[in-house]
Amino acid sequence: MAQDDGRLLVSLILGFGGGLYMFFKGFREFRKYRLVADTPEIRIRSIPMGLVKIRGQALGEETLPSPLTRTPCYLYKVVVEQWHSESDGGGEWKHAATDTGSVKFYLQDSSGNVLVDSTDAELDLPRCARREVGSHSSGASLNPGSQAQGAAAVTATAATDMELLQYVAQAQSRHLTQMVGKGIGFISRGDPAQSPGRQSFLNFLADPTGAGAEDFRSRMMRSMVARQDPSGEISRLALEVWKYPQGSREFQSALQRVVQAYAHMMASAKHAPDPGGMEAQVREHPEQVLQMVAHVAGAAEPQADPETEKARQAALAYGREQIAVMTQRETHMASGRFRLTEYCLVPGQMYDITGTCAENPHPQDEYDRNIILKGTNEPTFLISSKTEKEIESSLRKRTAWMVLGGAALAVACLAILLGKLGLLWKH
Repeated sequence: MAQDDGRLLVSLILGFGGGLYMFFKGFREFRKYRLVADTPEIRIRSIPMGLVKIRGQALGEETLPSPLTRTPCYLYKVVVEQWHSESDGGGEWKHAATDTGSVKFYLQDSSGNVLVDSTDAELDLPRCARREVGSHSSGASLNPGSQAQGAAAVTATAATDMELLQYVAQAQSRHLTQMVGKGIGFISRGDPAQSPGRQSFLNFLADPTGAGAEDFRSRMMRSMVARQDPSGEISRLALEVWKYPQGSREFQSALQRVVQAYAHMMASAKHAPDPGGMEAQVREHPEQVLQMVAHVAGAAEPQADPETEKARQAALAYGREQIAVMTQRETHMASGRFRLTEYCLVPGQMYDITGTCAENPHPQDEYDRNIILKGTNEPTFLISSKTEKEIESSLRKRTAWMVLGGAALAVACLAILLGKLGLLWKH
């Protein structure tokens, strides 16, 4: 009996703390609601620097496949829940991880388009699909969610149960490293001049295989290449490789030139590799050599020449793909029963974005000078498939629920706690 009372007291204390947290978070949601409601929606061509609200169609050449349905998208979010059984035969789903992936895309209206970096955005997207998988059961089910636009349909290329169990293990690992990264980021705030490099490292720590980690990987690769290739010849030849279709005669010839140039450059080194041995390495392990060439080419600075920049992007895409394949190959399957819910931002659909407009560090042309992202001074960054009125209504309801619900929970738990301790109505 005393043990039950102890559990009740702990639950009441946790409930009181949770109610207070929800109550104060509700006021932050109210601030967000007022900010979104008071920010007028403007045409993309007229956006100023700072906080803006725009609406348009998502466009862009580069996409990535979503984990569950393999839907080509610019952004996905997967909520992973794990089933926890109870002694009485029941159980409940508990949150295990939230995993996201994204590439940059453009938002376009009738006046123009603007680049969007959706990293760290708050997402309000329709459910694409829900799926349950288990490591000890074969009866997994696939339940497509309601997708009003019909952009993401379940196809024959949907992930297998084994692939999803591997994905769950990766998502849980990334979720843990993200928490560690946030903790490091919180305690390492300091010199603004070091902020880009620190954020690059934190992105890598949060997800070593994700697009957000590319900047850190590129920095490290550029540093390594600069020491061995001060003239930049290897980087230039590596970029030449990706100007040709992979596997073509021109592609193989360009790859051979990279290997020969590297062997020549290293000939004067103290422990110079044997040229014949390098040729054998290319023949016996072509994938490893190609991966290294892709990383060298992808680490180059953005190129002014469109053809060379296209080659750099092709190298980046190949490098990302190989990192993902390697990670999947080395990841064990998660154990247990899981429910995965997928949300996607897909090409051709309309979205409403409230975020910070900043200068695009890598513009493609004179019309590509701006980028929408999460601001440093104003962290509000919301991407939604809803209309402006629907977004405001949703934020207003969420605010009321958090403030009133949090207050009610905190007061109720405090009253019961004081009653149990004999401190209520005591004179």
